[in-house]
Amino acid sequence: MIYWWNTELAEPEKIEMLRAFSERRFTLSRSVERVEELFATLLNVPYVVMTNSGSSALLMALLSLELEPEDEVIVPAVTWIATPQAPALLNLKVRVCDCQENTPIMDLNHLERLVTEKTKVIIPVHLNGRHCNLNKIQALASSVGAFIIEDACKALFSKGTQGYLGTIGDIGCFSLGMISPVSVGYGGLLATNKKELYLKLKKIRDHGVQRQPELYEYLGFNFKISDILASLAIPQLLNIEEKKQKFLAIHNYYSEKVQNADIQIMPSDKKGGSLPIYVEAISEKREEVIAYLEKNSIQVSRYHLPIYQASYLNAEGSFPNAKRFTEQSFILPSGPAQKLEDIQMVVDQLNKFNAYCTV
Repeated sequence: MIYWWNTELAEPEKIEMLRAFSERRFTLSRSVERVEELFATLLNVPYVVMTNSGSSALLMALLSLELEPEDEVIVPAVTWIATPQAPALLNLKVRVCDCQENTPIMDLNHLERLVTEKTKVIIPVHLNGRHCNLNKIQALASSVGAFIIEDACKALFSKGTQGYLGTIGDIGCFSLGMISPVSVGYGGLLATNKKELYLKLKKIRDHGVQRQPELYEYLGFNFKISDILASLAIPQLLNIEEKKQKFLAIHNYYSEKVQNADIQIMPSDKKGGSLPIYVEAISEKREEVIAYLEKNSIQVSRYHLPIYQASYLNAEGSFPNAKRFTEQSFILPSGPAQKLEDIQMVVDQLNKFNAYCTV
């Protein structure tokens, strides 16, 4: 079976983890601090806070802005459900924005219609390294005094015109889960250029408590990550350029070699700075393609359901573009440890799909 995602933790990660263990670095200690320093340098941002997941990062970011119940937060229709769940958990009003017709990121025309004086936060999602038009989003946010939280959980090390995605708005959120250029199993990051938010986020990560002298300063929770897990990121960050090139090579190979009118590889603006972590395809015959690949021991992953299907969000409006993408799109075998011969086999089967259909 060729699985849709393949990554690995190798000997360097094992050595670093054992070092953290032998030095009794179990809680927030030198491994976490080292990871934060490395990410701050690599992303060219002054302040980074490490946490236990990208989902926690989103929740922490919202907590740091001290919003009021029923304040409105705009999120895209195509994203992982964690994006709208974070504001929903805080009793904030979630407004859902459709995606663009030709790419699964926020439709700025729809966004413009959603922004009102009630809008307090806009959360653009840079899905698979695609950069949203942050210049336009910043202008819209500024017009009503709203904050921007960038969901860059699937855009680590992707760039836009203003720099690395996740470092341009008020706060950026990243994932260090399995589907990431840097994986520690479960982990996340927050990045900001604002010192006051950075200091607040560090306290929110630890129940909102100021230590020595102890003060209950902010609403927070235990969002800390163990140094044992954090240590796994260090060797990966020291070797990140090689990993980046692997992601680009995989996407380039699929883009160049798949020659099937029924299956389109979704483009990525790699020259403009996008780093596609995985390779997406779109087809009106998606379910037939998936069934065919499964018969040939090739696993793919369907796009997540559109978030407006979550009844508890009470989403208003219609979302035709999101509906199309989530019904027709899927993710092909990808990941930094995916073997080239396996990718070649996937491409061969994709190119044979038409012949299979006519038999």
